[in-house]
Amino acid sequence: MERYRASSKGKEDIHTRLMKRYKDIPSWWFYALLVVTLAVSLALCIFLNDQIQMPWWGLLFAAALAFVFTLPISIITATTNQTPGLNIITEYVFGLIYPGRPIANVCFKTYGYISMAQAVSFLSDFKLGHYMKIPPRSMFLVQ
Repeated sequence: MERYRASSKGKEDIHTRLMKRYKDIPSWWFYALLVVTLAVSLALCIFLNDQIQMPWWGLLFAAALAFVFTLPISIITATTNQTPGLNIITEYVFGLIYPGRPIANVCFKTYGYISMAQAVSFLSDFKLGHYMKIPPRSMFLVQ
C-alpha cells in the first residue's frame, strides 16, 4: 500500500532511479521494426498469395487486433501472471470472415495472436531487465 501511495505522488522507486543512468531506447527503433515487419508481411501476402491464402486486408486487420488487445492483456498478465488466450478469438473471427481457408486462418492467428503474445513476452523481458538493471538498448538488441 505504501508503494502505491508513493507511485501516485510521483516518487520513483529505487529501480527506476538506478535505471536513469542508462540511455532510453529511441522511439524510432520501435517504429522502424514495426514498419519493416509489416512491409515484409504485406509483400508475402501479396506476392505469395497462392501459398499464404490470406489477403492483404487480413494482415492489417490482424495487426489492428493485436494492437488493440496488447495493452489490456499485458496489464492482466503483469498483475495476475495469467495470460488470457486470444488465439481462439482470432481463429473464430477470421473463420467467420474468410471461411474454408485453413492456411489463411493459421496465418491470421500468427499475425493476430502470436504477435500479441510476443509483445507481451517482450514487455515481460523488459520488466525483468529493469529489475536486473540491464541497459534498455541492450535488452532491445538481444530480443
